[in-house]
Amino acid sequence: MKRFLRRALSDVTYRAIRLTNGRASGLRILMYHRVTDAHPSNRLCVPVAQFTEQMHFLHEAGYQTVTLTQAVQWVEGRATLAPQSLVLTFDDGFEDNFRYAYPAMARYGFTGCFFVPSGFIETGANGHAAEDRPMSWSQLSELLQHGHEVGAHSISHIKLTTVDPARMRQEVCGSKDALEQRLQWPIEFFCYPSGDHNDAVKQAVRESGYRGGLHCAARCEPPGSRSVCADTH
Repeated sequence: MKRFLRRALSDVTYRAIRLTNGRASGLRILMYHRVTDAHPSNRLCVPVAQFTEQMHFLHEAGYQTVTLTQAVQWVEGRATLAPQSLVLTFDDGFEDNFRYAYPAMARYGFTGCFFVPSGFIETGANGHAAEDRPMSWSQLSELLQHGHEVGAHSISHIKLTTVDPARMRQEVCGSKDALEQRLQWPIEFFCYPSGDHNDAVKQAVRESGYRGGLHCAARCEPPGSRSVCADTH
């Protein structure tokens, strides 16, 4: 079983972590970027059939998904979660998330949080070829209507510590404003592009009204791996 688990989930997560709430076990967060067959050598791309297998495995193993909102309530001690709960997250807003991940998750009643750079959605372009286009506003709206969450991932996916403070704050706050205006839905979570952040960026996230931010932290897993960690405000 352990060997099968490693095989089934080896490419599932670019990074994963436990939110512990003071407990040894904790709540798992699994994080994806792409679900596509277009780039088989890219470690951020999970092949469609493999993703489907992973969702099937998680379901058969008794896992169930919760939202980031529920996860924060649990961390704060205001909610209880069933054993083997987890959060699924997706970065960068690629349309393959909607075309392939969404239906595979729906088969098992799973939901996730999709972190999107608002500028990519606004323009329909993200610097990639046509087959790598971003999701549309209507696709994001459909995800929300079916119990998924949408989070902000800045406007342009720039590393936030590399720009001046005014630009950094606009990337953080402006993405929330744009997503809320177009989707007519509260955007409560922010994912730092490339995991890049410092105290000033975290403060901007707090001041922009997000409930929490997710970032990379190598310390959360053994050396050589990467993880998603959450700062709740």
